[in-house]
Amino acid sequence: MTNMTYAQAIEIAITAIGDTNAEATDRLKALSAQLAKRGSKGGPTKTQKANEAFKAIILEILEDAEGFVLMADLMADERLADLSVQKMGALLGQLVKADKVVKQVYKKKTMYAIKGVDFVAPDADGEAE
Repeated sequence: MTNMTYAQAIEIAITAIGDTNAEATDRLKALSAQLAKRGSKGGPTKTQKANEAFKAIILEILEDAEGFVLMADLMADERLADLSVQKMGALLGQLVKADKVVKQVYKKKTMYAIKGVDFVAPDADGEAE
């Protein structure tokens, strides 16, 4: 059984009512047109477009990095200075989910790197072993 859309349900209702109730038929047709108009708007919003630009910057920074990077170090870049910690976390989460970035938690610190970088645990001085 497939899921029925609202548009399909309205078409069935219009067919079922037929000519018995002209006002109801007209209202259902108007509702169907409204649904079609709403569905045609598609495309990314202004915020989604801005987020894609920020994600491209994050990927660029991670590609230039030689290993895993803390979120605070990413936010130190002047191009990302306007982002909040929550927004940066959400964008990094989207990149991890899209399998473009890997996330590693080490001693309660979350670090990120471009996909394919092997994790090397830093020693006590913060340098990689």
